[in-house]
Amino acid sequence: MHTCAVTNDTKGTGECPLLFADDLVWSGQILPFVGVGQYAFVGAVNKKMNRVYKDYCKMELKNKPRKIKDSSPDSHSHSAAKSTHTLYSETFCNQLRAEYWLGDNSSHKRPHRMHVCNVIATVGNVTVMQWARQQGFAWNQQTCSSAAKSGHLEMLQWLREDDCPWSRWTCACAASGEHFELLKWLHANGCPWDAYTCFHAASGGHLEILKWARANGCPWDELTCHYAARNGHLEVLQWALENGCPCNELTCAGAAAGGQLEILKWARENGLAWCTRTCERASHWGHFHILKWAHENGCPWDESTCFGAAVAGDLEMLKWARENGCPWDDRTCDNAALYGHLDVLKWARENGCPWSDRTCSGAAIYGRLEILKWAHENHCPWDEITFLAARASRRNTNKREMIQWLCDNGCPGSRDQGH
Repeated sequence: MHTCAVTNDTKGTGECPLLFADDLVWSGQILPFVGVGQYAFVGAVNKKMNRVYKDYCKMELKNKPRKIKDSSPDSHSHSAAKSTHTLYSETFCNQLRAEYWLGDNSSHKRPHRMHVCNVIATVGNVTVMQWARQQGFAWNQQTCSSAAKSGHLEMLQWLREDDCPWSRWTCACAASGEHFELLKWLHANGCPWDAYTCFHAASGGHLEILKWARANGCPWDELTCHYAARNGHLEVLQWALENGCPCNELTCAGAAAGGQLEILKWARENGLAWCTRTCERASHWGHFHILKWAHENGCPWDESTCFGAAVAGDLEMLKWARENGCPWDDRTCDNAALYGHLDVLKWARENGCPWSDRTCSGAAIYGRLEILKWAHENHCPWDEITFLAARASRRNTNKREMIQWLCDNGCPGSRDQGH
């Protein structure tokens, strides 16, 4: 097995020095050997490799006869300022086409095949979609939803003419993107909808869409008020309540989660109920001022408030909650470890907070080796789940080091796996 030695150029990072090679080395010597069609293995390594790989494909493309017409620039003229997602999607489509007419287009094992049509639908380029379908790329209900989310009526009409499936999410996506005329077309052509259409309209503050949807029989539920409150749309919330929208404790909890103090005050002044989730949502999302106001005005709390503060990593909030009599349990330590807040974990333990074996497994799943070491040194219990979490983690950048440390320190389960 070949390995790359660490040189002084890498400054002790442990990265392969080949990544620091000049662009000309890659485009002139390495990539011609690797070939096109390897985006997932080359272009996805880091920003530099992404740029080098795309430049190489563009260069190769100029030297190849074009087999497919370019996508029309007019298809994107509707938006002068494209979102980051749209720009990514355009790049993806161009990259995709280049790879398939430069490389071996017989492969059906590329990792991005499953969502190609969805990405193209987001861009709204019918020409590219037609080509993708000719190449055998599959589509699903999400394809129509992607077109609806981005407001591409022409694309959606073409998809439906070719029997692409849709679902209730298609209407919800149109409402979320504030594409009123597109939503009207969907409803007129029999697209199903449900309460998600109303709550997506409310979430975005699209009152006219919400009114129209209700006037045309679209159902709604408590989430409509919840998301109107969470995202600060008081006018939408007021209209919904005046027109009989179901409402429960989620409305106050939503206002707390979104940091919407004025809406929370209005909700309470108008008799809306609250529960322990209001304090928990405020602490979880780091809204200390919301938590203080809620507690001072009689909102109930429980152990979830403290573990919410641990999730947010807000030590001052946690201290204040404890000073004011808020209870806690082992979930405070568990979440401090899971979310990487060692200072919160240390303070909690110094002040008598219990912990459990989930503290170690939570640290392991996200690669928090420093926290895991400290917890073990301070006699935190662990079990085989800790070792399994470390092995299964896809977000652990130092997996080998952690697994080796777990084995060296006798973590349960490590011997069973042959370590």
